[in-house]
Amino acid sequence: MFRRKRSAEDFAEEIKAHLELEAEDLKREGLSEEEARWKARREFGNVRRAQEQFYVKGRLVWLDNLLLDLGMALRQLRRSPGFALTAILTLALGIAANVIVFGVLQAMVLRSLDVPQADRVMTLGSTGMAFPVLAYPEVRDVRDDNTVFSAVAADVPQNFGLDANGVTRPVWGYEVSGQYFEVVGIKPLLGRLLERSDDDHPGASEVAVLSWPAWKNYFGADPNVVGKIVRINKHPYTIVGVTPEGFYGTERFLQPELFVPMANEASLEGINWLEDRRYKNVFTIVRLKDGVTLAQAQADLKTVANRITRQYPKEEEALGFKLARPGLIGDFIGGPARAFLAGVMGLAGIVLLAACANLGSLFAARTADRTREIAIRMAIGSSRWRIVRQLLVEAFVISILGGACACCLSWIALTGLAAWHPPTEYPMKFSVMPQPSLIVMALLISVFSGVLFGVMPLRQIFKADPNEAIKSGGSQPSAGGRRWALRDVLLAAQIALCCVTITAAFVSLRGLGRAMKMDLGIKPEHAVLTKFELSQAGYSSEAADRFQRQLLERVSQLPGVKAAGYVNTPPFGDVSTTSVFTQETTDFKPSNKVFDTYFFDVSPGYFSAAGTPLLAGRDVSFTDTTKTPAVAVVNQEFVRHLFHSDQGLGRYFKNRHGVQIQIVGIVADGRYLSFSEDPQAAAFYPISQQASTATSIIVRPQGDTASMETAVRKVVRDLDPTIPIRESSEWKSQLAMNFFPSQVATVALGLFGAFGLLLSIAGTFGLASYTVSKRLRELSIRVALGAQAKQILSAALGRMLILLASGSVIGIVLGAAASRLLSAIVYQATAQDPFVLTAVALTLLLTGALSVAGPVRRALHVDPANVLREQ
Repeated sequence: MFRRKRSAEDFAEEIKAHLELEAEDLKREGLSEEEARWKARREFGNVRRAQEQFYVKGRLVWLDNLLLDLGMALRQLRRSPGFALTAILTLALGIAANVIVFGVLQAMVLRSLDVPQADRVMTLGSTGMAFPVLAYPEVRDVRDDNTVFSAVAADVPQNFGLDANGVTRPVWGYEVSGQYFEVVGIKPLLGRLLERSDDDHPGASEVAVLSWPAWKNYFGADPNVVGKIVRINKHPYTIVGVTPEGFYGTERFLQPELFVPMANEASLEGINWLEDRRYKNVFTIVRLKDGVTLAQAQADLKTVANRITRQYPKEEEALGFKLARPGLIGDFIGGPARAFLAGVMGLAGIVLLAACANLGSLFAARTADRTREIAIRMAIGSSRWRIVRQLLVEAFVISILGGACACCLSWIALTGLAAWHPPTEYPMKFSVMPQPSLIVMALLISVFSGVLFGVMPLRQIFKADPNEAIKSGGSQPSAGGRRWALRDVLLAAQIALCCVTITAAFVSLRGLGRAMKMDLGIKPEHAVLTKFELSQAGYSSEAADRFQRQLLERVSQLPGVKAAGYVNTPPFGDVSTTSVFTQETTDFKPSNKVFDTYFFDVSPGYFSAAGTPLLAGRDVSFTDTTKTPAVAVVNQEFVRHLFHSDQGLGRYFKNRHGVQIQIVGIVADGRYLSFSEDPQAAAFYPISQQASTATSIIVRPQGDTASMETAVRKVVRDLDPTIPIRESSEWKSQLAMNFFPSQVATVALGLFGAFGLLLSIAGTFGLASYTVSKRLRELSIRVALGAQAKQILSAALGRMLILLASGSVIGIVLGAAASRLLSAIVYQATAQDPFVLTAVALTLLLTGALSVAGPVRRALHVDPANVLREQ
């Protein structure tokens, strides 16, 4: 289709032959040779026009014109390498920011789970709880009574002690019910997966399924691993299968390493919660039957919930179920994650718009600088549309080159993010590997950007008068006679947009600073936290109590130990809640509770080791046993919430089992689950009154924490070398994951803010320099006539200062509104903070001063004689 059937030379020869034959006929009619040739050419018409028509008909003219415009654009960019490099890098960074954010959004939110018919898989939660957990009996009731699900399964993330190949190591896995692999619908890589019969009753089947990474890392990808016996929490389990590569459960950021039947949880954990309707700890996933809609499923769940409530009115009062998309713990993380990513995507879009405004301003100034050239081209016959097309092609060349650079940058960034492991003991990993769709995304953004900043100079071209431009030599009118140009508006818009990103960056930075200095109710600095689960070493609750006391005694005798104590779960760990009832309550149904409280089982010395101030009363004691009255130490919020006063010492409350508990101590308030939570009630029970195999021992040394960490590990190993230690390090370092959302927000918004700042400097400097250079003649005349420095600056950059001020004010207002999106991620994020307002104002002031410093110096040191002589 791109090749002509006949060449232009062939066509010319045909015309020549035709004219000669026609001339011969005319000569035979009596005309002279010269007359015959002249008449033949006259009757044929314009030969040149015929050749041009043949040329147009025989090839794709638009392609020729496009290639000519492309060559013209490349020559123009080669003539201005500084402009080309600045434009390409500016656009590349703006596009890369959007592609990276879109890649994370696609991986974490938009992409379906990597399971068959992923749209039929849902997470099931309770309408009365933000965290989507249920009690196992509730899951069993839904499984047996529903009519809309083909399979219903429960799973619980759990830390296990895996003894394989002579090595005992802590690993994370799932306790799953029998229909789990029916819900996800995958096929095994080796052997088989867990089935319903494996989970029929406790001890029905002591088998395990390995994940692909565990099979590769712990068993060397042994193809004969099926049938091998390993020990999990000291119990023999037979490996029956391996999951396929790429399957990591139904949460996008958790990667379990093995799967065991949930029916065996009592032997694995040392406690039995399978029949407890108040023990809500299992995640539930379901698979919808073909043809069933979400509305039908929700209606059926309502029927099942009503039936459960009638059957168990005391335990299941006001029960309700809700469905949510899996992958981000239902809506618990999914909602905030989507909101945050949407906000960051909006900021990335603002950065791109600011970059386009910057380039549009540069293009408008460059077009104005080429006024004389464009006028001459129009004067010799070029159409305005042809010039517009050439400018658009130039814009597209820059946008495509910028998009290609953006693809490389985003590919590198996303690959690094996929290989990064967050600072946590949990098996977390972000599966954000670059996808081919990102290239399409970059191409679309590039085309959009090219159109956006490429059309900005159009008004200049269509309004231009070639005659006036040639007469004036392309010079600019004076400030007094010049109207507000498009580049002026674009600069103000760019400054406003960049100001939004700068404000957001300072807001997140301020919030992170407050989070790092907030009062947590504990002092994790200079304290060693060592975690392990004694049930993984085969300990019962009674045996665990004896081991913990012996461990505390040995650790307390280590040289340099100021305080030591242990707790079942430290704050910001796997924290649990329980219901609190007044002393007078006799009916302990959920609606009669006063509130829910966090609770911890602690040893004597815990508060000193944790750095929690004891405000009144006494610490727990080993003399508090199961044979003595139940006691608790509570925080101030607990007392205020229960008694509506600050006086709670010696008073009583009841738990959900109806046990009366006396308050023997009051400690200061703190944070227990997240840094951004409101003040919450907390109760601390003597671990000697309710033994727990979960152990976290806190040691506060006088000297180095590293040496104390080694010493604590040695004590544990000396007492029992089979105990797999989950983590042992300075307590503050183990809280790094809690700072992670704030740090991610701060880094992301800080990068956006820095890029916005660079755009603001580049745009302001570019336009100020252009304004001064185009008005040097006018400024020289003013200087020659005796104008003062103040008058020169006002004439040269007065309008620029107005644009800076107006853009900054608008940007600060928009930034204050946008900062509300950060409040769910960054602790106490607010743009009304005087520090933030002052920092933004000073940054903009310094930015403006830095941007116009060069043009100001040039305007003030202009030499009228030299300038007027040159022009």
